[in-house]
Amino acid sequence: MSIFVDPPGLALTGAAIWILSRKYQASTTVVIAACAGVLSIFMIGGVGLYLDWFRWVVPGVVNLKGSYIMVDQGLTGFTKASFPGWIVLLALSFYPFFFALGYEYSKRHMLEMKVIPYLIIGGLLLLAPSVIESNFIAH
Repeated sequence: MSIFVDPPGLALTGAAIWILSRKYQASTTVVIAACAGVLSIFMIGGVGLYLDWFRWVVPGVVNLKGSYIMVDQGLTGFTKASFPGWIVLLALSFYPFFFALGYEYSKRHMLEMKVIPYLIIGGLLLLAPSVIESNFIAH
């Protein structure tokens, strides 16, 4: 499921980085570092979750197997066994595109700081399936 939730999350994050960098007049180096950091976290996190290197944990709320979060989460019906690794790699290869989409959209439309709370709310809503699903699974 994370494969389907991460692209909007990346777009929201890209938009937030552009808005904040414009507001605080960040240097190009800082913006590039922030962009590279976000993409690295999403991509390494995605590979790590799919390969079950770690679990998706929010203490007291969510504690699910990584591959379950990446491809199923009770919504798609896919399992790690039925969802080939090459599809995950293909999906991960599009992550920079989705990040750039959010960044460039906010740049083109000159989004203001007042949009940041909506971006945060959108990001939290993307976590909702994890929280809801984890409450129905025996831990």
